[in-house]
Amino acid sequence: MSKLSDYYDLYRKIHLLRNIPRVWNYLKYRTLPRKTKIPISRHTPQIAGLIITKRCNLTCDFCSIGKELNHKGWRDMEATLDKVKRIFANPLFANCIGVDLVGGEPLIVKELDSIIAWLSKRGHYVNICTNGLYLTNNRITELKHAGISRIRISLYDENQKFLENNLARINKVFPVHTSIVLERKAVENKNEQDKLLEKTRFIHDAGSLDLLFMIYRPMGISPNPKEIISETLPAYIEFKSRIEKELPGFCQWSPANQTEKVKKRCPQVWQRIATDMLGNMDICCGTEMKLRGPNSNLFESENDPEALFNHPTLVNLREKLLDPKSGPPEMCKNCNLLGEPGW
Repeated sequence: MSKLSDYYDLYRKIHLLRNIPRVWNYLKYRTLPRKTKIPISRHTPQIAGLIITKRCNLTCDFCSIGKELNHKGWRDMEATLDKVKRIFANPLFANCIGVDLVGGEPLIVKELDSIIAWLSKRGHYVNICTNGLYLTNNRITELKHAGISRIRISLYDENQKFLENNLARINKVFPVHTSIVLERKAVENKNEQDKLLEKTRFIHDAGSLDLLFMIYRPMGISPNPKEIISETLPAYIEFKSRIEKELPGFCQWSPANQTEKVKKRCPQVWQRIATDMLGNMDICCGTEMKLRGPNSNLFESENDPEALFNHPTLVNLREKLLDPKSGPPEMCKNCNLLGEPGW
């Protein structure tokens, strides 16, 4: 979340009285200085990321699920309402304001509506990110009635034809946010730039709330790959200027790869906690790597919430992010969230 309208949307959709503990938790997170070790009495994460499936109807090379996508053991990894309730029984998740339901493709999950309804009744702001291919009129109406707070549709070549025919219809039922993965080869080609501009016009005219350009980053690559857009790339500067001139304020831009000294402002290891349905904890949303060793699984009885939140890997990352004399942690060097202050 970054724009003022996002905060208003959050305020409008959460149940305020039910969320007094979460609002208090959020205020502590915003006002207290960041520490490497955090007692959960001080504050707990603001965002819960739930990997509710590792199946998808597409195969994108930048997907954070990586090699586990469409894994043969998918049934154990698929969300049910009982599994989600078990996760939220842990105090570490109790005061999260936002819950991101991610995959894979979330709309594949059979119990998705029940999960959304239960989280919404608890007062959480529930988001999903989807490729939209399963968003029939009935399906989006069902999600709306279940209590979904935000839907973001990612546009790819594989779903472009479907969305050209259906995005306006979808927005009439439930206005959505949209995103496009921005590749360097596209912004450096004038014809491709023109196509992206035309696509942006279409998304705007179809009634979407906004368009987020996400910088392409294939998983598991070296710190300075040629495929990634840098903030000083002339073609990127030109493209961004063209978009902003024609549709000012409609598009959001994830930070491009920074070429000069980076401000280490990333909030992820303080504000977000993520797990799959087996209780395996993510390091952060910018890597497919999991926490390892003791205190890395939500369901192991000896792992108290504070030990999970202060896992040695997370503490080490926090130390390096807070130390003005050190460079960014190795796994953070190529992440477009490194210079992002967070919400």
